[in-house]
Amino acid sequence: MKAVLLAAGIGTRLNPITKSIPKPMIKICGKPIIEYIVNDLVKSNFDEICIVVGYESEQIKNYFNNYDKNIKISFVTQDEYKGTAHATLCAKDFVGNDPFLLYLSDTLIPFGINFLLNKMIKLEEISILSSENFANVSMSVGNILVEKNYVHQISEKSSALKSKLAWAGVAFFNDSSIFNIIKNLSLSTRGEYDITEAMDVMLKNNIKIRNYFCKEFIDCGTLNGLTKGLKYILNFNKRNSSFSDSLTTVNPCYIGQNCSFGKNVLLGPYSSIENNVSIGDNVEIKNSIILDNSIISSNNVISNSIISKNAIISKDDNIL
Repeated sequence: MKAVLLAAGIGTRLNPITKSIPKPMIKICGKPIIEYIVNDLVKSNFDEICIVVGYESEQIKNYFNNYDKNIKISFVTQDEYKGTAHATLCAKDFVGNDPFLLYLSDTLIPFGINFLLNKMIKLEEISILSSENFANVSMSVGNILVEKNYVHQISEKSSALKSKLAWAGVAFFNDSSIFNIIKNLSLSTRGEYDITEAMDVMLKNNIKIRNYFCKEFIDCGTLNGLTKGLKYILNFNKRNSSFSDSLTTVNPCYIGQNCSFGKNVLLGPYSSIENNVSIGDNVEIKNSIILDNSIISSNNVISNSIISKNAIISKDDNIL
């Protein structure tokens, strides 16, 4: 079974973190976001995955060149960032005439994803996932109208919501007809070709799209989404860490390799300290992700934050 992961975007909502790293490669508890998705797909028996890359593409390619699971991963490049439908079209040759799953690579489905995926691919119809529970502070997801378990209408990134349901970034297409629809799409007011618009054209052409409800989904394209993703991953994987007498951890938390800690350091709850991080004396970190090679100087309190790779945080930075 084939799956297409969209991972080409710049991730402007997460600047300056994404100035040096593509959004799906942001690490939480030692793994980039996209690897959690790939692992879920492997568990659901997807054995061919195409990752649509663009911004900082070599980081994604190099990482998955060493992925040792029994799965074939290929890449296709989106040269121009013209939206999710355009990115999907880039995978046309990979898909051929086969059914395929489409998955936004900055989205985590916390509960029951494998059960839902198995239900979607067993039915010979187009289907999507939606949920009422999501972080949408930037109106960054498609709005869904559902009648009797089938989608009635879908709109992209609307500020005038017509229902409480939002698209969870996962869709299954039972054939390749979506590509012909994408080729005839008009640009949105934002200057993009949206996959939700392509699906809405399907609905207008009387093609049925079944809806499946998921308990929630996490859009990791925002700070709020990343910290929510951190809580889910720490709780689900029961990550508990201890380090030394000078470090107090309030679990769950995660500590990577080659980290150093000063005196009187408090981590947690919900902290992910990635590799090669140096933390000074009298530092408190909670509900935050500290990415690789960062330096946190003494006497800092860091809460509800993401610290970029190679960052140096002094007391005067006032990260809260």
